[in-house]
Amino acid sequence: MTQDGPFPATPLFLAELGLAGWILLGALGAVLAGHGKKASALSFGSLLLPALLASIAGVDILIHPVPQTRDLPFGWPGMPFRLALDPLSGFFLAVLGFVSIPVLLFAIGFFRDDSVRKTRWVLFWLPLFLGTMSGVLLADDVLTFLVFWEGMALSSFFLVVTDISEEGVRKAGFLYLLMAQIGTGLILLSFFLLADGSSPDGGLSSLAFADLSRLPVSPGIAGWVFFLSFAGFGAKAGIVPLHVWLPEAHPVAPSPVSALMSGLMLKIALYGMIRVDLGLLGVSHLQPFMGVAVLAIGSLSALFGVLHALVQHDPKRLLAYHSIENIGIILIGFGLFLIFRTTGHPVPAAVAFSASLFHVLNHALFKSLLFLGAGTILKKTGTHDLNDLGGLFRTMPATSFLFLVGALAISGLPPLNGFLSEWLTFQAALFAPSLSTFLFQSAVVLSAALLALSSALTAMCFVKVTGVSFFGQARSVRASLVREDRGFELSAMAILALGCLGLGLFPSPVLSGLSSVSLSLTGQPLPFDAEKDPWLWLVPVSSSRAQYSPLLLLASFLAVLAILHLLTVLGRSQRPVRTAPTWNCGYPVRTSRMQETADAFGQPVRHFFAPFFRMERHLPSPGDDRPSYHLEVRDPFWKGLYDPLVSALLCVSDAAETIRNRRISHYLLYSVLTLILLLVFLSEGW
Repeated sequence: MTQDGPFPATPLFLAELGLAGWILLGALGAVLAGHGKKASALSFGSLLLPALLASIAGVDILIHPVPQTRDLPFGWPGMPFRLALDPLSGFFLAVLGFVSIPVLLFAIGFFRDDSVRKTRWVLFWLPLFLGTMSGVLLADDVLTFLVFWEGMALSSFFLVVTDISEEGVRKAGFLYLLMAQIGTGLILLSFFLLADGSSPDGGLSSLAFADLSRLPVSPGIAGWVFFLSFAGFGAKAGIVPLHVWLPEAHPVAPSPVSALMSGLMLKIALYGMIRVDLGLLGVSHLQPFMGVAVLAIGSLSALFGVLHALVQHDPKRLLAYHSIENIGIILIGFGLFLIFRTTGHPVPAAVAFSASLFHVLNHALFKSLLFLGAGTILKKTGTHDLNDLGGLFRTMPATSFLFLVGALAISGLPPLNGFLSEWLTFQAALFAPSLSTFLFQSAVVLSAALLALSSALTAMCFVKVTGVSFFGQARSVRASLVREDRGFELSAMAILALGCLGLGLFPSPVLSGLSSVSLSLTGQPLPFDAEKDPWLWLVPVSSSRAQYSPLLLLASFLAVLAILHLLTVLGRSQRPVRTAPTWNCGYPVRTSRMQETADAFGQPVRHFFAPFFRMERHLPSPGDDRPSYHLEVRDPFWKGLYDPLVSALLCVSDAAETIRNRRISHYLLYSVLTLILLLVFLSEGW
């Protein structure tokens, strides 16, 4: 449906108001930041209104799934900006709005004591970042999409380098920008092939998404478009092996920025991937081998991410690697969807698609919660090393408890939201015997096994994080003296924690919205059994296969806890409790050095999965005055892939420099040879 004339109060209009509000409020907030802390807090608070409008617009289009488009009165000459809102963009817009609200609330307190320069910087670029992300979701033609896509990349780059005076921050920022531009180049090439290669006369087709989706595409062009766009959007999403920027950029960015980048920006890249594959190419142009490729990359990303997270001792770097893992989980669901859909199995395809999109929302919630919690801890303690923490449950109980909720959610434990999306992914994988080809069956079963392994290792990783950080004795003086502030930071984390619990207990509204997305893209709604009470039972296909009741499970947990508490109270009343100090292994005083470190916790993983790591050890020698042990774990893709690429580029650069330093006669010769080559190509129809 096209909206013309005056701007009515439609979901698209509300989304446009949110987009315009973020962009305008960015410039205004940067000006007001110099007028004191209250003005800065008011500037951050004003950004909540566009986030609320985006949430309402996204939910509205999911409830009333009627696509809406509008041509704006400005843009390129002869090509105005085209905006549209449909169930797919509406779902991602709702995720953007819902998650940005608590993150912006957290930012009010987080930047309260920072310098005016830093606050102005963040207040200018943060709204632009949010606005350009919503612009990517609303774009309805190639040029509008790329304008907002580049705006998102540049604004996020400037947010990453907020502390640009530090050399490590600059290096991480420029690495991120380089990978972003490589991804943009691949995306641009895929759009060019789709628009030019699908045109019967070889000329440039219309750049509107609706026109591109109706063009005939040859199987060869479809394959190139699929894999180029997958690599381009995958570079932004952080898939292996294009992930190298992510563990570098997230730790150096301010924590609210890290939460937005991991919780939202990575999902915008997944939106672009789905938009090209299902919206522009369409299901009819996809092949089963494409699903196998996505499944393989997703499984590798999930396992690689969690293994490297286990050996990290910087909390934010650890969470960055878990973002790679969760992007892999989302791609596992999407790969299962592609395999089942292209082989004629629409029911498991719809289950896998719903699991993939549901995990998009789940990851946005619990990863934002974890980054905000880690940011609070790092700012209070002043350290980025888990080995300097400990005992925080006594000094920061509320922050520790909310972080624990996020840790349980990302570990996939019921009744929180992370369990549901992974459980639905497994339900889709159980349809593997229905596939006729042994290769497809093996790929699905292997991916399910790697998903189970990744989930178990994730739980192990967060046992390490919570045990080292929150329990035991403080490992530093700063950690023993910290106190938490009860204000905006805790309120924001509490909202996200409630979201993790609420979605885990009541998933039916989200699944209803995802059914609209599936119907609009594939013509197949979700197959969830509606005969049972949707608020009590979740039945993916039929009750004979599997069903799950989060409310009954929670009631069972609470009943068991109540019985155990009652037995404990009765036991204490009948028999006195003897209290004794903890055994110190023969030492007279118990110290924090007796506790297991974060590095020691990951030692079995390093040895068992050694091919996934590149380790450099420094062992103490007998002649050292102060013997020490040092271990550095590096990403193997740097040595195996990126270092050779950099060396090759340097060789090409040296050769080009040699050619450049010539006389004028040589330059004239180059020009003549270039003209001859162009004439040859043109004469052959190029």
